[in-house]
Amino acid sequence: MATNNNGHLLDSSGNVAVDFVWGNFPLQPNDVRTNLLDFTLDNHVIAETGWNGFPLYLPGNPGEQISGIPYILVPAVLGLTSAAAVDALKDAGYTAGNITTAAGATNAAIVVTAVARTAGSTTATITASGAGAAFPVGSKVTISALANGNAEFNGTWTVTASATNTISFVSNASTVVTGQTGLTGSVVGLAGTIKVQSVAPAANSIALGTTITITPYAVAS
Repeated sequence: MATNNNGHLLDSSGNVAVDFVWGNFPLQPNDVRTNLLDFTLDNHVIAETGWNGFPLYLPGNPGEQISGIPYILVPAVLGLTSAAAVDALKDAGYTAGNITTAAGATNAAIVVTAVARTAGSTTATITASGAGAAFPVGSKVTISALANGNAEFNGTWTVTASATNTISFVSNASTVVTGQTGLTGSVVGLAGTIKVQSVAPAANSIALGTTITITPYAVAS
């Protein structure tokens, strides 16, 4: 079964999957709701803390409750479109008024000067000046104009590791590529996808009503 951006299983119509029940329809998570759950209400807290990928239910998951106090468990939204990121943040407990989408981050193309992949690994690494700061782990990048045996690296990828002048991603092959240089390709962030979120993913003691800012990549220049 497919899942939505909050990890819940979806049925064939794209709605959150639930087992058949008699009687009143059970409380649901935030996914297909006009009004989000309100953690100040005890029955909403029960719905949120008891729901964990149902029907693949894992009991005892505390959700966003810590010592009985409701908090937001911050999702990772890097690499998502702005709309999908806002949706995921609302699902987690943020309100629309507390989510700010900043102006697009500078997205100048950076020249790819080397590519490499070790034996038996699908992880590829490219070298581009300043790539680590420009493209953090989790963000999406587009590589283009590589040729002469390196065209397989052209495309859109999710960054899995970064250093000062390198980024890595899972490629589509595992053949050895030994640091080829003298390249003419470039790398940019995927415009409209999130580069930065002001509150770190997995933070789980974020009070309700806290603000968060997300910053997408601007159109490449």
